[in-house]
Amino acid sequence: MKRQKPEYGECIAYCRFDYVPEGLEAKYASYEPNPETALVPNGFLDGLLERYELPATAREEVEAALDEIVQDSVLHAFTKFLVHDMCTARNRCDPDFYTNMTPGCMKRYGEWYSFLLLLACIAPSIESLERRGVPKIHYENVPHQPLKSQIEKIVSYGDPKVHDFPWVMNFYTCSIFHLDRFLFIPYRFESAFSMFRNKETQQVVALRHAGEAFRADGQRDGINGVFDPSGRFVSLWEEDEDGITANRINPMGFVEREPVRIAKKDWEPALRIGDTLLALHIPSGPGYTPERLRASMAMAIDFYERYFPELPVKGFWSESWLYDTRLSLILDPDKSNIIQVQRQFYNYPIDEGDGMLRYEVFGDRAADPLGGEIQLKTSLQKAAANYMKTGARFNTLAMIVLKEEVSRIGNMPYISLEDLDKFRIAADAHLQGRVSDR
Repeated sequence: MKRQKPEYGECIAYCRFDYVPEGLEAKYASYEPNPETALVPNGFLDGLLERYELPATAREEVEAALDEIVQDSVLHAFTKFLVHDMCTARNRCDPDFYTNMTPGCMKRYGEWYSFLLLLACIAPSIESLERRGVPKIHYENVPHQPLKSQIEKIVSYGDPKVHDFPWVMNFYTCSIFHLDRFLFIPYRFESAFSMFRNKETQQVVALRHAGEAFRADGQRDGINGVFDPSGRFVSLWEEDEDGITANRINPMGFVEREPVRIAKKDWEPALRIGDTLLALHIPSGPGYTPERLRASMAMAIDFYERYFPELPVKGFWSESWLYDTRLSLILDPDKSNIIQVQRQFYNYPIDEGDGMLRYEVFGDRAADPLGGEIQLKTSLQKAAANYMKTGARFNTLAMIVLKEEVSRIGNMPYISLEDLDKFRIAADAHLQGRVSDR
């Protein structure tokens, strides 16, 4: 009798993928294949190809590439496993990293494999959402966001290669949802700090874990290639049965030098490593305001509590150049939506420099706005370049919003006036009066 599930080692040896995510073998051991499930249902594929009005030649290519997978029993069986795993990976906050995969066993259409692997995820993902009772309006157009441009590339250039596989996988697996203004997807919190809430006042504090080096400005030592030998300090964490002494993260996005102590009888854990959050992504367009942020987050909390009750969502996480509180030094806090939104977050430093800002503001992660080759047109470009002339640099920051504070967005739920004052003192303290060589 023909085996329905070949051994994992047999699959890997036979398929000869150029890349395989770590951790698959254990998942494969517990995987129970469904022999009645098609890799891509015929009716679904026909409807898809008709929707995009693929020319006959392009349609034949898609069908021939898919047929090469299906006719290979080992590759077909393992691909069905990959689809099964990918369709649930995001909601499991699975750390195993999926990206483009090319099986060496495919003789003609290997370059099509990654696209067809993603394509195969759409139908089972939709079926899963239907079983959960998620209204169609929330997911019917989700996979078509990357699929439309992918099909256009196939038709125009005959190119099936997938750009940014990890990102578009969110859409092909219908794991990311556009709720009002922002996009949301489950995320496991892994940053090196813990958050606590005061039992009486409900104030929130984030305490950095021990052993990390910071500059005098409270950013990681070495960010942007800038070190601070004289002002450098290392975070500590001293805990006993009564309390914790550690370095506080100022919600303006830097670590304070002087440790603080909290009493365990007065504070309770609010966020720990391993907790589930919703990652927030920012599509381009208008409406980047505290009001839309509050509405979107409230909608997301309700959505996940209703349709994904097994996910114990504690709040929200994101990282972006838009959260760099140094922008408040060059933009008007009373008029800038960027500043007004970032002040609703508990911001914190991460191991990223200004590459994202250089890309978003100047067009290239390695752009040098001081070199004279970039024409500075916008007020943001000019202000950022002038700031960098002093020797200062920007940083990508991350943020947290706990679900208890969502209703308070618009009123700076984490940042106090004292925090603002501390930030003004700490910002660029590591420069010690130095200016750029330019």
